[in-house]
Amino acid sequence: MISWPVARATALEKLRSPGVLAVGFCLVAAAFFGGSGPRQAFSGPALVFLGMLTLFLGAGILSDELDSGHAQLVLLRPLTRAAWVGGRLAGAGGALGAIVSAAWVCAAAGALLRGAAEPWVPSLAILPLAMLWAFGWLSVLAAVGAVLPGWTNVAGAALAVVAWGMLRGGLPVLLRRPELADVLATVGKYLGPQDPLALATRPREGLGPALYDLCWIFGSWLVTVLLFNRRELARRRP
Repeated sequence: MISWPVARATALEKLRSPGVLAVGFCLVAAAFFGGSGPRQAFSGPALVFLGMLTLFLGAGILSDELDSGHAQLVLLRPLTRAAWVGGRLAGAGGALGAIVSAAWVCAAAGALLRGAAEPWVPSLAILPLAMLWAFGWLSVLAAVGAVLPGWTNVAGAALAVVAWGMLRGGLPVLLRRPELADVLATVGKYLGPQDPLALATRPREGLGPALYDLCWIFGSWLVTVLLFNRRELARRRP
């Protein structure tokens, strides 16, 4: 369930954020100057800025409204918690889609100005696939934000990634079993959304990650609602 008024308000809130605008501008610029066409719109530096944009959009996605007391007032209306969570996530996704679409258009414009010609079908497919990957991580940040206050959902997710990287690199050395490196590398592919961009040019390789990301989105969304439904909301002080 999605509350579309909440989604619209969230999208406007995110698009007015100075941090989101700054990172979004960097993403658009990197897509325009960095790639040879729209198929490379989200590679290299642009991929880094896409990840940063996802973090900025997901930071405090739920807790900002809870800390200000605005969520408590909104939920006094005939609105379920699931619809409110869905609205916040969909709104952040809408802001993500607007900026990612602008980056893709600028990448295509840059390619035309440089005289590069690319097949439009795989070039256009890059856009929804990049949004799918980024929205998968956005839904993960929302799930973490259902239990952590403030912007600590980003810190918690980053800490988990760093901890896994240290475990993956150190455990085979500590146990003197180098074969564990391949096992942990395989396991790591399933601990978060996967890169589905290969689907645009190599359907056999990219279909699996794309479907896996869809499962992550709906699974994380469900977990977010379940966790948020169990959360005690503090009353706003008069």
